[in-house]
Amino acid sequence: MMERGEPRARARDGFFCYSRRMPLAPGYFLTWHTYGTWIHGDGAGSVDDSNNEFGAPRLAPDPARFVRAVRRQSSPPFVLSPIARQLVSKVMREHCRIRDWSLRALNVRSNHVHVVLAEPEVPPETIVKQLKEWGTRKLRSHRLAGPSQRVWADHASTIYLFEPGALAKQTHYVNEMQDDPPPGHGRPDWQRTYFPRE
Repeated sequence: MMERGEPRARARDGFFCYSRRMPLAPGYFLTWHTYGTWIHGDGAGSVDDSNNEFGAPRLAPDPARFVRAVRRQSSPPFVLSPIARQLVSKVMREHCRIRDWSLRALNVRSNHVHVVLAEPEVPPETIVKQLKEWGTRKLRSHRLAGPSQRVWADHASTIYLFEPGALAKQTHYVNEMQDDPPPGHGRPDWQRTYFPRE
């Protein structure tokens, strides 16, 4: 039996949420991927509707599931170029400033975005939705994404930072631990690997 307020994560409406209405935390650590770059069954592991308990390990690699998931994709994976990353970062920072959200860290990578916010006054799902929308608008206005092209994955990780030191730890992680990997390391080239030319 769960104690009052104990988190129990589950997937709902594209977000990994808690089964009880959580109080607003001292901070949030938010992460989401670009479309098609984190797929169930790949070697990085993932979380799905059947395997999403708070603190549970990610799903193990499953090549057959991965191939099925790739075949179901409606378009190629969306990878952010260096200029796209700069544009998205700038518009997201500006949106946080306009909304008066206490942004502690933001790092736009080629296939995902990390955000750390302190003293939030709105649920994390609202923040993710708005940042995705503004990032997409900016990319489309610069013709870096087509008018109907999917830019972001539906899901997001929304971690509430209640524990002492968690806000500083995640801020450090996002600001200092996201260097680009050396050649031969890191994730593959999504376009060539999963959607080869025929």
